[in-house]
Amino acid sequence: MKKIISAALLIIFAAALTLSAFAVGHTSADQVFGSDGTTDLAAVGNNDVSGTALGTITDDKITLWGWYADEQKITEFGYRYGDKTTFGSPKYTGGGDDAVIAEQAGKFGYANGESVRFRIENIPVMKGENVELYAVAKLADGSSVDIWKLTYTSENGMDTSGTDSSAATDTAPETTGGTTANPVNPKTSDASVISIAAAACLAIGAIAIIKKIK
Repeated sequence: MKKIISAALLIIFAAALTLSAFAVGHTSADQVFGSDGTTDLAAVGNNDVSGTALGTITDDKITLWGWYADEQKITEFGYRYGDKTTFGSPKYTGGGDDAVIAEQAGKFGYANGESVRFRIENIPVMKGENVELYAVAKLADGSSVDIWKLTYTSENGMDTSGTDSSAATDTAPETTGGTTANPVNPKTSDASVISIAAAACLAIGAIAIIKKIK
């Protein structure tokens, strides 16, 4: 019995950690386009923001399209590979549904926040298996948050070690409000702390119940 309870607590703890990375704001992960800007590499709408698997791709660049709502104002968008974040994609307007998208922040209870479309273009594809790519939003307080995780495999992309990676470094990358050498922890780290604390509280509560049952 004790082993079953311990396993259950571990599952709860792991689930809290997994969800924490996307605990802030709301992303509508609409489409992923290939190099031509029109070919769909994923589902049209309802993609999983915590892990959209693209499989093996042959494109050298991709574009991410969707909208994001946050409790803060949004400054711009970008992408992240590892600990390197590259910004430079402004809030997208002129998509024909700007007014509808703008209303979403209020529906999520973000009275002082914002909801806008993004179109993050010319994201270089990195060579490797199960490469992790994150769409990132920069917020008004200077912090940034991961809003969409994608994975893919590519045999023809850029070398993740930095060889032939000029497309990712032409613009000095911003790293969540800090410097390249000393990046500031992204906003998602706060959510992780909260989730860990919540998981700990659940564990303590479960232990207390077990003792009462005995």
